[in-house]
Amino acid sequence: MTDPLHIQLTARPTVDDWQPDCVMDGYQQATIHLGHDDEGDIVATFVRRDPSKLPMRARWRRQRFALRGHRLAVMYVHGWNDYFYRRHESEFWESLGIPFYAVDLRKFGRSLRDGQTPGYIEDLHDYAAEFNALRDLVVAEQGEQVRILLVAHSQGGLSSVLWLNSQRPHHVEAVALDSPWLELQGNRMFRILSTPVVQAFQLGGGKTVMPMRDPGFYGRCIDCETGGDWDYLRHPLVDPQRFFPRAGWMRAIYNAQAEVSRRLDIRIPVLVCTSDRTMLQPTWDEAMREADSVLDITAIRQAALNLGDVVTLATIRGGLHDLSLSRPAARRRYFRIVADWASLMAWRRVIPPAHLRTALDAVVAAGSHVGGVNPDVGPDAKS
Repeated sequence: MTDPLHIQLTARPTVDDWQPDCVMDGYQQATIHLGHDDEGDIVATFVRRDPSKLPMRARWRRQRFALRGHRLAVMYVHGWNDYFYRRHESEFWESLGIPFYAVDLRKFGRSLRDGQTPGYIEDLHDYAAEFNALRDLVVAEQGEQVRILLVAHSQGGLSSVLWLNSQRPHHVEAVALDSPWLELQGNRMFRILSTPVVQAFQLGGGKTVMPMRDPGFYGRCIDCETGGDWDYLRHPLVDPQRFFPRAGWMRAIYNAQAEVSRRLDIRIPVLVCTSDRTMLQPTWDEAMREADSVLDITAIRQAALNLGDVVTLATIRGGLHDLSLSRPAARRRYFRIVADWASLMAWRRVIPPAHLRTALDAVVAAGSHVGGVNPDVGPDAKS
């Protein structure tokens, strides 16, 4: 018999004041209190660059947009077994004068509390609580004229499209998805055929661990000590060994993907970016450094056509699963495509080419000197 998690959300979530971030120097975090469930208090955490520590050039560009009546912002949502630590991503947008806000979803990263099951949720629609709260915070800080671009990765992309479809959130003008988990590895038929297996495990309880092993190839592609560009994985905020795929969570993923397969009706422009190659195999191959070794890009791209009326597909040659962590050439291509697309589809304002070139140069160089992470804490990076 299953043991459903009983969630009680507050009608009006409260948000604490901004405090220095526990992960990245020069950043701030704010805790939002969402309610409680069987495991205790439910919180999420919002993260932003400390406005008082922005370079003068970034401040001036913000002001220039504001003086012209163009209020712009980015909301970022992480994926499974993850949280926000990609400072190069926030610095890219901030350098263009565009405020960047991220969220650590409940039971991930900064939001995980003692006694809670890491990353566990039984309905991805529940994340609407933190999405709505972050949207409201952005509007409160940036003004009623703000136009928000939602950027979401992997499981965060799947959760985000459910929110966009069911809530039609105001002020969110467009969404850019980075390798969203819209379909199971393989295809829709494999998901359907494997559903009874998930249901069988769930009979033992929603938190029953599924026998799904991570070979660690994706982390090997990212970590600077194993040939990647980043030191992010040196300092995990939450021990990655605590994250297990569980039956109730897997059922939530299946339900969300089934909803996508039945077609959504997202009425804002959608950009779906993926690598040009999938490598899902049990043995290591150096070619994985320029491929998605986590999800099936063909399944993602096929499912993307079910999201809404205006869907743009972009292929990033040589991209990793998280395209923002790819090698320099692919990384540059990804950020350029998203910025150009957002200028046209989300903001309808062209970012000055010289400013964009400078930001792209910085994001390409970021891997060689990421720094700035508290040595006692830091990220893990899975899908």
